[in-house]
Amino acid sequence: MRTAANSATLGDLNVRLLLGAVRRRAQVSRPELAAELGLSLQAVTRIVAGLCRDGLLQSCGKKTLGVGQPTQFFQLVPDAVFSIGIQLQRTQLQLVLVDFCGNILRRQHYPLSDWLPRHVQPALLQQTRQLLAQLSMQQQQRLCGIGLAMPWFAGNSQFAARLYPQLSDDQLQALQQAWHGVDPAADLQAELQLAVFPENDGSAAAAAELWLGKPVAADFLYLYLDQLVAGGLVLNGQLWRGRHGNAAHLAVLPVKQGELLLQQPDANTINIGLQAAIALLDIPLVIIDSAGATAELPALLAELEQRMQHWPAMGLLAPTLQQGSLGADAMLLGAAMLPLYQAFAPDRTVL
Repeated sequence: MRTAANSATLGDLNVRLLLGAVRRRAQVSRPELAAELGLSLQAVTRIVAGLCRDGLLQSCGKKTLGVGQPTQFFQLVPDAVFSIGIQLQRTQLQLVLVDFCGNILRRQHYPLSDWLPRHVQPALLQQTRQLLAQLSMQQQQRLCGIGLAMPWFAGNSQFAARLYPQLSDDQLQALQQAWHGVDPAADLQAELQLAVFPENDGSAAAAAELWLGKPVAADFLYLYLDQLVAGGLVLNGQLWRGRHGNAAHLAVLPVKQGELLLQQPDANTINIGLQAAIALLDIPLVIIDSAGATAELPALLAELEQRMQHWPAMGLLAPTLQQGSLGADAMLLGAAMLPLYQAFAPDRTVL
């Protein structure tokens, strides 16, 4: 398994920042990196040489920029590192193998008939082993780990009631008790003897948007419209997890007396929820993505922008709205990013 420890240069924060800059730009020159990171050209040249030597960066040719000699550009090496991402939902299990650039190389899907741990955990182990068996020798040697994105409170009976309306109150209570003390990530790691990195599914999706998307600000609130509403929070370019790993749990945000955001996530309730969130956080950007028909998102964003024009003018500044860039794969790619984030990103609060 390949980790950050395999490269002496990765202990340097500037190296991790440089890798992030290359990831954002796809192809970038050393002068551009020096300007963006505030480093000397000599320092950038040294770091780039080390990363090329480690097989993480490669030259992608030269381009002429104005007057003078052509400038050499660099990019990530896609097959330098691989990662597995698992999205464990209450109704299905999805798995992907991705490369260092976040490209999906393999994909698996497995429906879950119920949400009891005695059925979920064997399926999780069996499906992961099946994916691992399909990896080439090179992919196995360069596997960075497994990321697991799942509902943080897996046994929550109120959430389960929305997805399994056929269950009685007693059955929902039994479901909640069955999940008490169950740790799918720890069990999977023990069985496979591979590093498994768990994360709240909403926060994982926010991390994927941070690393693979193009957010227009370093601080943003992330809202994901899926089977249930999920959220994540990024501050100063870093995922903010909260003390219990459940920051920006927008699904339970009260929008009016006796009603939560998860009960009716339409433009009206989202607008009310955003007012409360922005009043507390004072951040400039809200990114909204969806697991469903992303074609409907522009209309939702347009309606929200209209509603924001009528926010109370008492020092509450409406944020910019941006559509998420990953759609239905946001949580799944977020899971796959967790091992890569741990090994190569400057922010390690995600784990």
